[in-house]
Amino acid sequence: MYDIIIVGSGPAGTSTALHLAQIAPHLAERTLVLERGRHPRPKLCGGGLLQDGEAILRRLGLDVTALPHQDVLTARFHFEDRQLPIRRAPVSFRVFERPRLDAWLVRAMLEQGVTLHEDTPVRSVHPNGACVEVLTDQGTYQGHVVVGADGSNSITRRAVTREPGQVARLLKFVVPPGDPVVTPARQTEADFDFSIIPWGSQGYAWDFPMLVDGEPARNQGIYDTRYYPDAPHGNLPGMLRQITEKRGLELDDYHVKGHPIRGFSPQAPLAMPRVLLVGDAAGTDPCFGEGIPFSLAYGELAAQEIAAAFDGDDFSFAGYQRRVLRSALGRNLMRRYRLGRVLYRLRHPRWQRLLWGPLGPAMRWIIEHRLIDWAR
Repeated sequence: MYDIIIVGSGPAGTSTALHLAQIAPHLAERTLVLERGRHPRPKLCGGGLLQDGEAILRRLGLDVTALPHQDVLTARFHFEDRQLPIRRAPVSFRVFERPRLDAWLVRAMLEQGVTLHEDTPVRSVHPNGACVEVLTDQGTYQGHVVVGADGSNSITRRAVTREPGQVARLLKFVVPPGDPVVTPARQTEADFDFSIIPWGSQGYAWDFPMLVDGEPARNQGIYDTRYYPDAPHGNLPGMLRQITEKRGLELDDYHVKGHPIRGFSPQAPLAMPRVLLVGDAAGTDPCFGEGIPFSLAYGELAAQEIAAAFDGDDFSFAGYQRRVLRSALGRNLMRRYRLGRVLYRLRHPRWQRLLWGPLGPAMRWIIEHRLIDWAR
């Protein structure tokens, strides 16, 4: 029996535990984190972290720049030949190896007295009156509160809602160290190509630097938000092959992987009595699929809600959705939600040429002043 059980030890789960240790250390000592794998474990993620994520970690006393990383100076958004380069100081974003980043966050969490059980896959979550039962391969745990930080395929979410929400499709591959495509000149640039929208994708293709075992590499892929599920959809593998050939690469030379990303929806419930959702289980950036900073911010809000629940002996979590929506996190997610509904509805090339051409300065202002620096 634990006061709090957190399902998942990625950024959302560890952030929840770390913020609990900061604001309610007596609760952190009675917190258990369940992880289905063992750190450092593989993770299908590019590892990009905007300065918003760094700001949240700094407030926890953590300097993530101590980890090996790749600085991205310029993020280039474009449609066909219309380009919108965005350059921030000191960097646009940094790229970390997700296995190392997650393991680093777990070590920080363990130093705060939080308990971690690895190799413990969760099979089901059952609210049961005064507690919640969590069934795992290692037995059954009970907690007064359960936090679902178990990603887009969240088991915990099924206890809260059966509503699928917006689930994006994603295919990606890694251009490994030593490949001729991986050149020093390109390692400070990231490319986000919306030219695939008229092909039947409600998203973009990306190409940005990453690290593999500390060595420079490239992360490439294609993202389809599926904002409008009834709209015609192109063949995602075919689109990825086509965009890869434009870059001079042969897709068959690389190992392509895919996974879903659950987008934020203002209508989707985030809690029920004694159960909260955070990170991808709750819903992350629905427009571009950015995840890590939002997961860290969810953890802070969940910790505040849990501490208030124990102080007031009220575990209904009736105010959690309101807390999220009124926060800087929620306001930014809503902006991205609304932008995505416009951006991916305008599928004809002439509309996209207008957005990234004559309306480019307005798009730049929206990105720089409404979508980033929300957590700083």
